[in-house]
Order: sequence, then C-alpha cells, then structure tokens
Amino acid sequence: MTNRSTDPTRPAPGEGSARPPAAPAHADDPAARAAHPLGLTAPQAGALERFARLKVGAAFLEQGMGKSRLAVELANSRARQLDAVLWVAPYSVLATVEEEVEKWDCRVPVRFLGYQTLSQSDRTYLDVLQWAKERRLMVIADESTFIKNRTSKRHERLTEIRKSADYALVLTGTPLTRDLWDLKRQLDWLSPKIINTDDRAYRYRYFTMHKQVDGDGGERVWFETYPPNVAHLRSLMEPYIFEARLNIGVPETAREYEYGVTQETQTAYEEERDDFLAAWAEWGEEMALYRMLGNLKKISALDPGKCAAVAESVAGQHTIVFCQYLEEQQQIAGHLKHHLLINGATPEAERREIFRRSRSESIPLLLTYGTGSFGLNLQHMSTCHFSSLPYDYGQVEQARSRIRRLGQTRELTYVTHLADLGIDRLIAKNLRKKDWLARLLRREIDPTTTL
Repeated sequence: MTNRSTDPTRPAPGEGSARPPAAPAHADDPAARAAHPLGLTAPQAGALERFARLKVGAAFLEQGMGKSRLAVELANSRARQLDAVLWVAPYSVLATVEEEVEKWDCRVPVRFLGYQTLSQSDRTYLDVLQWAKERRLMVIADESTFIKNRTSKRHERLTEIRKSADYALVLTGTPLTRDLWDLKRQLDWLSPKIINTDDRAYRYRYFTMHKQVDGDGGERVWFETYPPNVAHLRSLMEPYIFEARLNIGVPETAREYEYGVTQETQTAYEEERDDFLAAWAEWGEEMALYRMLGNLKKISALDPGKCAAVAESVAGQHTIVFCQYLEEQQQIAGHLKHHLLINGATPEAERREIFRRSRSESIPLLLTYGTGSFGLNLQHMSTCHFSSLPYDYGQVEQARSRIRRLGQTRELTYVTHLADLGIDRLIAKNLRKKDWLARLLRREIDPTTTL
C-alpha cells in the first residue's frame, strides 16, 4: 500500500469540507453534558466535533478529562474508513490505556505500543512499520511530549510510521513543557503543513536572539520566546487543536517551604560550584555547566536535614510525596514509621497492591517522578508534596494531575520543599517561567481564559 496524503486541510474520505472550530467547552457545564446522549463531557464532545472532518488533531486536555474516551469515540466515528488503530503511549500507562479502550468499547482493532519499546527494539519497529503500511490506519501519540525531541529515535521512528497513516491524533495535558519548540515538534508530526515553517524561520519568527560577549571576546547566543508573535502561531494551530482545562470545582492551594541545609551539604555544594568554575576555565564548554547543575541539584535534594523535615511534615498523612532520587526517597522513608513506597525497582504486581492499599491506609505514598507522574488516578488523596523539583515543567504538571482530576471533591494542596540554596530557587523560578509561557499561549488560544 502506498503512503497516503497527510494534508490536514483535506477532509476525511466521504466527509465534505472542514467545519469551523467549535466554541470553547467547559468541563463543569451540566447542561452541555446532558445534551450529549453518549454521556460525553462538553470538552469531549467539543473536541469530537472539531476533529470530525479533519485528518489530524491535537487534543490538549488536562489529565482526568477523558482523553482516552475521546480517542475511542473518534476512532469509532471513522470505523468504516479504518482497519486498525495504533496507540502509542508511555510503557508505564499502557495497561491503563488498554483498560480504558476496552471500557469504552472501541469498534476498531487497536494495537498498543510503548514509546520505550519503539525506540529500543528494532524488530518491533520494523514489524509495526510494515503492519502500518498494509492497513488503513489511525495513529495516536498519547502523552505526545514524548516525541518532542526531533533527534530521538522514538520521534524519528514514529514519524516514519506516521507517513503510512490516514489519520493522526496527539493527546496530552501538558503540550508545552519547555518552550514553543514543543508545539512545533508535535504539530509537525501531525503534518508539516500546519505551521509550514522550517526550523530556522521558526526560530527567528517566534524567538528573540540575545548575545553576550565575555571579557575574552567569546560570544554566547541564546533565544527566548517573543510574546507578540504568539498570536500568529495561534492562528496557524487553532483549526487543528482543542484545548480545555479541568475545572474540578474545589479550592486549590500551593505552598512552598524553604529549609536551611546542614554544614556538610553547604560544603559539598560550594566545592561543586568551585569545581565548575575551574572546569569552565579549562574546557570553555557548556558540558561543565550541565554537570554542575545536575550535581548541585542532587546535593540539595539529598540534604539530610531537608529530607528529615519533609518526612516530619507528611508523617501520618494520606498524601503523595514525589522524589527525584532514590536515595532521597529512602532517606525520607527512613524517618517514617509507616509509609508506602514505589520506584522503578518495585515489581508490577507489588505496585498494584501498594496502590490498592493507598486508597484506605492514611500514610504517605512515596513515589519517584518516573513511576508516579503519568497515568495514575490517585484522587482519593487531596495533597501532594514535592520533596525536590525536576527541571521538566511537564513532570510537575503531570504529578499534580494525579490528584487534580474530574470527580475530586476535596480542597487540593500542593506543597513544595526547597533547600535554601541557589539551585532550588533557580529551578523553582524556571518552572514558574514555563507556567507563564503556557498561560500566555492559552490566553492567545482562548482570550476569555475559559478553556
């Protein structure tokens, strides 16, 4: 079978021309929800209407808003034009996705594939590629920020598979985790004709170039988002995306605590900083900077005093604690008489049992970002602690969304624990900056900020 057109402006077979974008939808609109006989929420119905006559679409729905249900309904609406669906998602959530697909009765055969398997197994990739070429296919990139790195193997391979698909859909609640490049990679994967701009032109149109010359004449160049042109980018994307924010109808509070570190941590921190300055002078390359930032971040996270303070603040509480490092997680656990703990070494069967226990036992659940920030519904809890922060804004948003879900009835509280060191302040400031950019883009998409 030859590759088919990926022009998103063309209607699906037998479906006429594209209709105008649907009006913004509200997750908490009972009247709108009642108007849909299938029990769809207003955002799900709005997204389904927007994508009904398009060959590509990006559903930017926050976690807990039923992205899987939307994808199933979209596939069902095209059942006569499809032979199969390829659903690609992070390996850690595949089991949950399969349950959702079965629950909502997808009428098209679905093949599930983990991003990690796609990148690590040549045999699987070649098998899926050949399989895709022989079918009328819809491909779904679930948690599509996993393909935002253009040079990654999973991005390259999924792009090649995409060429054989009649339809393509991206699903994520955090479309922007770093900067506007995240959006370009996801939309280019859907179709290069949406933004229709090469990387060089995109850089100079939507970013501002800054230069800094040091005392030796060396020049540093970097780019930052140019807000006035975000509206233009919006105009290109708007027909093909549907974004909605979850209104759970309960108050939400964010708190931030800062702790003084031990002298041992302070000394290690200063030594690492001084080593960086020496390496920078010797190498003159950014590798020294990346090494230092990573090491300073770990030193801060593992401070014994801070870990003890985190444990004291969560002891006896029905709450989640997210950790960046295994040693950090173990330190906190060592100060707790009762707790539940999951990390990458926890077997799958044991994880399921721990999550089951977490529903009824009023003790802290200690998670690493890698094992707990995607796909879990933990709305039986209402507080979330960040013992340390990652650089990735998307991981923080995903972690918050474990308790911030449709159906939550209690006030939500997010608590961030910081050491009184520059690296923690820098990361927190950088995450707030990314949140600003995400909110800026959202206002441009929906000036009333009701999405």
